[in-house]
Formats: sequence, C-alpha cells, structure tokens
Amino acid sequence: MTAEVRSIRTARPGATPFILTVVLSVYTALEAMLIPALPQIRADLDASPQAVTWAFTGLLLVGAVATPVIGRLCDVADKRRVLIAVVAVVLVGIVVSATANSVGQLIAGQMIQGVGAGLQPLAIGLLNDTQPANRLKPAIGLIVGSTALAAAFGLLASGWIISALSFTWLFWIPLTVMFIALVVVCQIVPDCPAAGSGSIDWLGAVLLGSGLVALLLGLTVAPEHGWTSAPFLIRVAIAAVLLPLFVARELRTTHPLIDLRGLRNRPVVLTCVVAFVVGFGTFALYVVVPSLASLPKSTGYGLGADTATVGLLLLPLGVFALASSPLTPHAERILGTRGVMALSTALIVGSSLLLLLADGKAVALYLSSAVCGIGIGLSTTQSMNIVVSVVPADRTASVAGTAFVLRSVGATLGGQIGASVLASDPVPGTPIPSWDAYTTTFVISAAVGMIALVLSVALPRRLPTPVPA
Repeated sequence: MTAEVRSIRTARPGATPFILTVVLSVYTALEAMLIPALPQIRADLDASPQAVTWAFTGLLLVGAVATPVIGRLCDVADKRRVLIAVVAVVLVGIVVSATANSVGQLIAGQMIQGVGAGLQPLAIGLLNDTQPANRLKPAIGLIVGSTALAAAFGLLASGWIISALSFTWLFWIPLTVMFIALVVVCQIVPDCPAAGSGSIDWLGAVLLGSGLVALLLGLTVAPEHGWTSAPFLIRVAIAAVLLPLFVARELRTTHPLIDLRGLRNRPVVLTCVVAFVVGFGTFALYVVVPSLASLPKSTGYGLGADTATVGLLLLPLGVFALASSPLTPHAERILGTRGVMALSTALIVGSSLLLLLADGKAVALYLSSAVCGIGIGLSTTQSMNIVVSVVPADRTASVAGTAFVLRSVGATLGGQIGASVLASDPVPGTPIPSWDAYTTTFVISAAVGMIALVLSVALPRRLPTPVPA
C-alpha cells in the first residue's frame, strides 16, 4: 500500500462514506422515480409510448458504456476529481431534463445523467482508498443498503410528487440535494492519488460500449418484435462480433480497460458471474411485481394498486437491504465467504418462490420484497467485499465496474424475457397477462437464482489476504 493511501485513511474517514451514501442515494432515487412516472410524462409531453421509453433506455445504455470507463479512470486518476466531474455532469443532465418541453430534450437529459452509473465503482474505489481496514466492509454495506432503500423510496415518492406537482419536480428536488452534496464533496473528500498508472484504452471502450449498446438494444426490442425477428438478431449479431473483438483487444494491450487476465482469479470470476445471475434473478420483483400489483382485482390475482401502493410493496426491499448490508462482515465471520454468498442467493431464490403465493395476496408480495431485500443487501455487499479483498488497489474500481455492468445486463435480460413471457400468454380476449404467465416468470427467476446459489458454493470458504497496491 502506498504512503499516500495510508495518509488519506487517517483524514476524517467517517465523512467520506456519509457523503458518498448521500450522492448515490439521491442518484438512485432520481432514476427510480422516473419509471412509474413515464405514463404521466408521456401525456404531458404528448409523446408516443416508444419515444418516452427511450428516456429510461437511453440512460441505461449510456450507463453501460460509462461505468467501465469511469471505473478504469479511477484506477489511473485522482478519484476525488473524477467524483466531482461525474456529479457535475449528472447535475447538467438533471437541469436538461427538468427544463424539458419535448421528449427529445428529456431523452438527452437522461442520457447525460447516465454517466452517473459510474458512481458505483467510483464509490467502491474511494472507500478502498479512504477507509481503514476495520471500516471498509461496513462502509460498503452502508452504501449498498442505502441505495437499495433509495430505489424503493424513489418508486414510492414518484406518485406523491406527480399527484401534487408536475413531473419536472422529479428532477428539481434531487437537483437541489445533489448540488449541496457536490459542495460538501469539494470540502470533505480527500485527494486520492491514482493507485496505478497508464492510460484509458479508448479503442477498447468503443468496442465494449458499442457491443453493449447493440446487445441491450436487441434485448429492448425483443418483447415487441420477437426473439427470432430481424431487429433482434441483427443487434445480437453485431454484439457477437464486437464483444469478442473487445476481449481480444484487452488481452493484447498493455493498459486494458478491463484487466481480463486479472479476472482469471477464481473468486473474482465467480463474483462477476454471480452478479450477472443475481441481476437476472431479481427481475421478477422489480419488473413483474409492479405489473401484477397494478392489475384490477377482478382478475383474481391483481391488487388494483396505484403507483404509490406499488412503491409501498417494494419499500420492504429497501428497508431490509439497508438493515442487512452492514451485517455482512459479521455474517462472514460466522459463515465464511462462501456461506454468506450461498445464503444471500438462497434468499433471492426464496423470494421468487414466495411470489407463487401472490395471487391477490398483498402479504405475499410484502414478504417476498423483504426476503429479496435481505438477499440483495448481503449478496451485493459481499461481492464488493470480495473485490476489495482480492483485487489490487490499482484495479479495484474497474473490476467493481465490471461486476456492476454485468449485473445491469443480467437485469435487462431478465426484464425483457419476463416481458416476453407475460405478453405471450394473455387472458383470452384481453391484453392482461394470465396468472400462468406470471407463475412462469417466477419459476424462471427462481431457476436462474439457483445457478447463482450453485456458483456461490465454488467460492473459497475464507477470502485470501488483501492484495497490496
């Protein structure tokens, strides 16, 4: 470990996790609030359903490209300056969205905000630099749990804000808090000199970004056009060319965007794969449950819930993720690395199976949300703990970014498959998905979660000694 890192770990270590938690929580809540607000935004801006959906899709695509780039940038530049720059860009995007009088401007603002997806690996890198060993894992748990709670709160608050104010306040309120947070960041976050050296592999970034965009666009059009349609197959074919080219580039270059050679470490590989599978396996709660709960009670399995009620159904997820995340280090001392990951993935599987009992029963949805929250809190925190324990400090942020990107891609894949299943089996004579369609998505979610459970057993029982920079 460098002398610079040792010195900054003595400078007000408690303040940095707090302000990082605020920044990430505000950003997460901001993006979560958009999802239930899309129908109202479409009406206010007189936009088509396809156009307004791009407000969220555009953010997702930019985030998928920005996350690995910002992760690598954190490895070779001062993380404090990177943090200030990213938050400033997000503020610009919020202003653009808040002042939007057309759907095109809203999409542009959301795409600019997509750069903020890189805040997650950036936060992990900053914590690794600024926190003493006894505070690092609890700090990671605090951030993971707080962002999960912020997402649930954002879904809940969206309905209240839209009903009392206009959709633009979904941006003005977070803008105020984020601006104050930026001022505080400038005051209390210490300089974090680069742990490594080298440059950004921009060719690799273009190949990875283009490949991910093609893949995610393909997944986005699949439910509408079909999984064997030309729009889907063409995009997937482009991704199938570009992503292997990216892998070949990274294995040859001296300063790769993602150190694939370093990913040969078994715990890191398994952590990244589990992140992808967990992202896929949790789609049922994030995507399918809001759809199910909002169906009319006359179906026999819907709840007739409005936006605020859907937010309440998902609130236990955030509350229990916040409660469980800081407990991860304690659980690790008792169960070991393998045990914590196995327990967390088993809980995620259990939350999907609980949804099989949710035919018109709100209590099953609340219980599933709570169980999933515990699983997400433990699994995400443990994944980042593994990264900071086995990856050298000059690669921590970029590897963490890889895990977050894979989780995002997994969630997107799961969401689109879930949407396709629901669309394929409607109640005769209506566009409403049948209960059989919902149970199929729950079973798929549980089955994929079982893959994560099996993979977690392959992790070592205890983590090796952290790798010095």
